[in-house]
Amino acid sequence: MITIFHGDNTAQSRSAYLEAISQAKNGSVLQINAKGIDLNQVNNFLSSGSLFEDSKTLAIDNLFSISKPILDKLVTIINSNSTDLLIWQDKTITPTQQKVFSQPKILSFKLDNKLFACLNSIRPHQLNSFAPLFEQVVSSGLFDLFVYLLKGSFRKQIQTSSKFDQNLLKKAYLQVIELEFQYKTGQLSLPRETALIRVLTPLVK
Repeated sequence: MITIFHGDNTAQSRSAYLEAISQAKNGSVLQINAKGIDLNQVNNFLSSGSLFEDSKTLAIDNLFSISKPILDKLVTIINSNSTDLLIWQDKTITPTQQKVFSQPKILSFKLDNKLFACLNSIRPHQLNSFAPLFEQVVSSGLFDLFVYLLKGSFRKQIQTSSKFDQNLLKKAYLQVIELEFQYKTGQLSLPRETALIRVLTPLVK
């Protein structure tokens, strides 16, 4: 069976992917990242063994991020062997990519629209817009996922361009990382929602 985990909710898709791998531990499992993939390693794993060996599972991170020539060779190797294949992609795959394999089981993980709206409201002079959206995120039990996406957004803006002053943005990014560590280790002395609002206020006021 071929199972593909994808979607813009990378936290949930990744969790489901890793859970599927853990359930396959009764057999032989090879988990690899498509970046720098070794086709010989894959071929040897799939073709070696006896008829009485336990089932094999090949798990590949970001398969659809590799170049087409390499992907075509890898698909040929996989289709020539009997194995369970698990694929995790760190974004939503295209309809064309969904057809690379015959009849795969495709599990799509989508983000709640409230998360996007809240993230997009983090901009200068938008405190009145951000605050109610943040309350919706918290009341929906999406705080952890919001923090995960927030870190990714800040990191991307630091590496490229941003509407914020870079020093202010870097300070907020480091504060979010520290806040997450403190509330996950029980060291935070005030509600985590309040602490995060205090971190983000200089950006949105």
